[in-house]
Amino acid sequence: MIEGVFCMRWTCRRKLAWMMSFIIVLAACTPGSAVGKSEDLMEGFQGVQPSPGTSPDPSALGHIARFSGELLEASANHPGNVMVSPASVYVALAMALNGADGETKSQMIKALADDGLSVQDINEACRDWMAMLVKSGEKTTLGIANSIWFHQDFLPAQDFLQSNADYFSAGARKLDFRDRTAPEEINRWVKDATRGTIDQIVDSINPDVVMYLINTVYFKSEWQTPFDPNANRDLTFNTPAGPVEAPFLHRVGEMEYFAGLGAQGVLLPYDDGHFSFFALLPDGQIDPRQWISQQETGRLMENIRALMEQKQHNLMALTLPKFEARYEDSLKDELSLMDMDMAFDPARADFSRMNSTGEKNLYISEVKHKTYVRVDEKGTEAAAATSVEVSLTSAPAYECLLIFDRPFLYGIVDNQTGLPLFLGILENPAAE
Repeated sequence: MIEGVFCMRWTCRRKLAWMMSFIIVLAACTPGSAVGKSEDLMEGFQGVQPSPGTSPDPSALGHIARFSGELLEASANHPGNVMVSPASVYVALAMALNGADGETKSQMIKALADDGLSVQDINEACRDWMAMLVKSGEKTTLGIANSIWFHQDFLPAQDFLQSNADYFSAGARKLDFRDRTAPEEINRWVKDATRGTIDQIVDSINPDVVMYLINTVYFKSEWQTPFDPNANRDLTFNTPAGPVEAPFLHRVGEMEYFAGLGAQGVLLPYDDGHFSFFALLPDGQIDPRQWISQQETGRLMENIRALMEQKQHNLMALTLPKFEARYEDSLKDELSLMDMDMAFDPARADFSRMNSTGEKNLYISEVKHKTYVRVDEKGTEAAAATSVEVSLTSAPAYECLLIFDRPFLYGIVDNQTGLPLFLGILENPAAE
């Protein structure tokens, strides 16, 4: 039994909560071999590998595109630099979906696939998509790896482990979370997996934390046509707060240009053309957030993809800022806007397929997202981490908790007649 009580706001029909945390992270690359004092829990589990050349179902890709656009729309509400990895968040939530049941599962499927796919369909789509994405070459690296870390006293559901082995090739390690070196071991794995771009996902481990699911993805590639460093110039970039000086890349030559829907942009292919970078600039004085808001809900990525499909090879002079950025945010509000609020409600969430007891005692208490990107003369490096924190609500439930912690009325009544013998108002229990 986990010791200690996690304090929450008390409301009617709300459960007492004992805390467990569960983190899913999508960042980038093949993990290192640092496993220290951990014990392998996946021995005997065999994942189901896709057939060579298998591609994700086109309808599944359409749903992932819709989810991606809606996530950006919701995230655009934040000021300043914003960078999300829809792939990271989608795969992280898909992994959590395998532990959901009832209405919680239905809501998550609605958010991930607009009711158009089953859990099996989503699992297979993620497996096939990840297999298709993984690439390593002379100038391009894109790798994906998954791991699960359990507190040594927690018993996960075997079907939950099997699903993560089958579709996400996840390794699982049992670790004593009470050991002060446990965060170092987990963070070392993440740092190795993301080639040092994300060096920490766990600050410290609360005594009530029992599980982390960590999925990593790493991308690095060089441009097909690099920028000449000698052509770099410091120019003015006009931010909402005013102009700033920044280094810019510059290139003249044949490039893939697209225009439409009140915007124009460029498509810059990486390495062998399997991946590309796009930059889209709205016309006139329209800023990117305004342009996004003008697109029909659920069709943002479809519109951007349609623009890119109309690309033309033009002789262009391109000036693009050279930049490096990090972003971190909680996605609870964004995902709630995307109709996945039940998963965050301890009174309604159902993740009974995650634990061995099958109890409805789990809910998602936090979703954190970290990203990193660097764009320079040679190419791009990027990583992302998505953490889904799941809390345990296994303490006794109350229909209603009432605390008299402010002035109240009181009295003594005759039960037979209902008439009061005494009536009063207590404003200060410490006064005589």
